[in-house]
Amino acid sequence: MIKKTFVLLFIFNSLTVTLFAQKYERYKKLKDTTIISKYLGFEKKISILVPIEWQNELKNNFPLIIIFDEQNQRSHNYIINTIDYLTSNELMPSSIIISVASEQRYRYIETQYKISDPNGLASENEKFIFEELIPLAEKEYNASPFRLLIGHSRYGYFTTSLFNSRINDLNAVISMSPFFIQKNVDLTDSISKLNKQSYSSKKYYRFGIGNDFPEDFNKMDSIIKKPVLHPLLDIRGFRFKEAGHDATPGLIINTALYEIFEEWSTIQAKYSSIKQKDLSIKASLDQEILSNYGIQLNFSIGILNGKGWYFYNEKQYDKAIQAWQILMASYPNFSEGYLYMIKAQIQLKHNYYKTVDDFKKSLDNSGIYTEKEKKELTLELEEMIK
Repeated sequence: MIKKTFVLLFIFNSLTVTLFAQKYERYKKLKDTTIISKYLGFEKKISILVPIEWQNELKNNFPLIIIFDEQNQRSHNYIINTIDYLTSNELMPSSIIISVASEQRYRYIETQYKISDPNGLASENEKFIFEELIPLAEKEYNASPFRLLIGHSRYGYFTTSLFNSRINDLNAVISMSPFFIQKNVDLTDSISKLNKQSYSSKKYYRFGIGNDFPEDFNKMDSIIKKPVLHPLLDIRGFRFKEAGHDATPGLIINTALYEIFEEWSTIQAKYSSIKQKDLSIKASLDQEILSNYGIQLNFSIGILNGKGWYFYNEKQYDKAIQAWQILMASYPNFSEGYLYMIKAQIQLKHNYYKTVDDFKKSLDNSGIYTEKEKKELTLELEEMIK
């Protein structure tokens, strides 16, 4: 039987075996593939991870996170596991994660602009990202217009440059061990000029530098600490004085991700609070998220499900049903939500036949559960209504 306590915010107990096999709690590898970029003129290897609640045929969309330098397995795996950890703890929304590898022979030129090196392909790389990779993510994998880029070293430099040139097409950038100065390029000067632009929502930039580029850190830090910094530019740097170049990803990634999604987490916590009895507040909280990020980010399954169990345990069965209806509107493949509604309808002595039909249709079409798990949930329904 599935545990029915409010403190268990994610009711994914039946998925434990599957998730351990995948080595992630909230994500699954969808595929490894290759894109032949018409702009770069060579192949780019990519990997796609999706949340366990993702299904291609559903209308749900998810924020897009692009991580560069997948070939650096130590830092890349740490970043992925940090995303998984924060998602599991309701501190960031479930996201589509695309990891992009770079061959060593191309890594320099694909992050260098022609103004610094005539052979540079940074502009072509920018077109690859925004005209090939992101459209693919939106068309094939249900990525939303929320976009976060994560880069290290040369890709720290490159993603910082994109925060400047593509700020209206991005929501956040995390740059780890970046440098800001190249021949004929000073990104600190470029970032300072962003103050003169107007923005409809907040833009996040986080950078962390160890013992390798102290002058770059000091120069950028002096820019972002000026009192004239635009209020919608949320920019912060971290200095790790004794940390080596390859250590900074592990030192910055958790805090940077937390801070970018802190407002989202704070807003959904207003909904899950035991003091919050009015479920109609969800619409205004959604608007708060939209106002801050410029894009709607769904509440997590755990928060929405937990609200239903709170009311159920308080014997407020009508409100429990309403909360689970809100859950199922956002995640129609989380079939257990219908089981919980049936439990509440039984307590109220209400007719539950339509909900049984909804459960069966949801379970048939759900990609969350294995066939064994579907049989177990069907048996639970039969025990419940016999």
